[in-house]
Amino acid sequence: MHQRLVAEGCNRYQSSANAGVWGQGDVKSYAAWQRKLGFEGDDANGMPGKASWDDLQVPNV
Repeated sequence: MHQRLVAEGCNRYQSSANAGVWGQGDVKSYAAWQRKLGFEGDDANGMPGKASWDDLQVPNV
């Protein structure tokens, strides 16, 4: 997810350390992704929903 958010121009991370652990950088970056998709308010809270997650196309690894 981290790499996909960065690739989509939604990098709000302070560093790339602990990229595999959910944290504040993920919430901020995911909220930026949701806003990029047109979500607003509580719908752009940084918590993945089905529509935004599917659009991000995170590979199954």
